[in-house]
Amino acid sequence: MAKAIIHYISELLLVYQAHTQKTCSEMALDFDIALSNLYLYRNETGNPRAKTIDKIINKVETDCPEAFREVRWS
Repeated sequence: MAKAIIHYISELLLVYQAHTQKTCSEMALDFDIALSNLYLYRNETGNPRAKTIDKIINKVETDCPEAFREVRWS
């Protein structure tokens, strides 16, 4: 069974941070999202809109594509 999208996004954000060594503030700027929302998404307590998910996916794809190899859907 596939994991929930919020779990996938959380793992993707954590792997992105590990690879880029960026602070949460820098990541929020990268993804053009509020810092408080970034914390929620990382902790699997937020509810990102589809546009926000697209921003995160596109930025990770551009800056850290290797993160997708580490984070699986299942």
